[in-house]
Amino acid sequence: MQRRVLVLAYDFPPRGATSVFRVTKFVRYLPEFGWQPVVLTAAVRGGVRDEALLDQLPPDLEIIRVSNPFAPAGAGTGAHTATPSLQARLRQQLRRVCIPDAQILWLPAAVRAAAKRLSRGDIAALFTTAPPYSVHLGGLWLKRRNPHLPWLMDLRDIWSENPAITNLITYKLQRACEAACLQAADHITTATDGQRQLLRSAFGLASARVSTITNGFDSADLPSIQAAPPERGTPLRLTYIGSLTDNRARATRGLFVALARLVASGVTGRDIKVRLIGVFDQAVYSWSQPFATTGMVEIVPFMAQASAYAEIAAADVLLLVASDDREGRLSHPNKLFEYFAVGRPILALAPEGDVARLVRAAQAGEVVAPRDVEGIAAVLVHLIARHKASVPNNQSVDAATLARFERRELTRQLAARLDALVRS
Repeated sequence: MQRRVLVLAYDFPPRGATSVFRVTKFVRYLPEFGWQPVVLTAAVRGGVRDEALLDQLPPDLEIIRVSNPFAPAGAGTGAHTATPSLQARLRQQLRRVCIPDAQILWLPAAVRAAAKRLSRGDIAALFTTAPPYSVHLGGLWLKRRNPHLPWLMDLRDIWSENPAITNLITYKLQRACEAACLQAADHITTATDGQRQLLRSAFGLASARVSTITNGFDSADLPSIQAAPPERGTPLRLTYIGSLTDNRARATRGLFVALARLVASGVTGRDIKVRLIGVFDQAVYSWSQPFATTGMVEIVPFMAQASAYAEIAAADVLLLVASDDREGRLSHPNKLFEYFAVGRPILALAPEGDVARLVRAAQAGEVVAPRDVEGIAAVLVHLIARHKASVPNNQSVDAATLARFERRELTRQLAARLDALVRS
């Protein structure tokens, strides 16, 4: 007999964003390990959509969608704009004012719906995943009213210790929210070992109360790719998939300066083509403009997951960017493991930390600090030379390493933690 777990996740399919992949795969595979998820999420009002993600969910999945009237309405394309709209600027101001985030305005309706679902008495555990961190405050509210219900709190990113929080009052309020949630949760999972160690040192958590379940990849989603020598006369295709916003956007500055140096030395769009696919800050748009006219850099709006995988398959080298700060040192994106699985060489612009350690350990490519312009330029020159010499672009990661990051295996780990909480 399967037990039910109530899953609180603000972002969920058909919303098209990297924030949905982790919880989508957990929900997809939990029934194989004895857990039937019941998902409570926000109704999708706007933003980019990927309807194909719905096909990855169990056909009998119970989903409770709670409207957020404060969310932006209207369909989105993920396209960048040189100048943010008035509505976008107002939303930015709202995010600065609301603690812990703007989704706190959605929370009252969400917890009412969750409490109503819990009243049926068939839920054995509670699972919350964030950001947005208001979801964890919802978990705290439900835990206090249902103290015997085991609560597993999943942190995909750094919360109060995020370097983007620079205002002291905001930091203290965020830290108080996080501390209350950490104290009440029965177990906490993080996406990286660095995040786990930060939580233990910053909040004095016992080792047994916090563990790591990394992000990963699902081999069922990835195309079958045969590595082949590059075609002579074609430019090296360096591809990035995802978003570049805030500090991660600023971490691309070194790349554009390096490209400018290559142009000054005679490199053209016939030698290298950088494809940036996703959602980007104004800074990325501005820095890319001098190269867009020559075809060296192309910015492409957000695309559905299947199309993004096709772009990854067509790349010669895959670009990974981590912010040059604490978050960049302690976090890693979902796409890292998809890059591993595809077997293309990786150029990781990342500070020393989890991303750098994983790329080197897997022997999956090159790691250069985001501000090391000379280092970036040197690696690009080397990659262009290899491409012109038709050196095969495969960079296979060994099967044992890949197996650790399969979504089914990661979900098995989550189910084991839920089992342990229910037994205790």
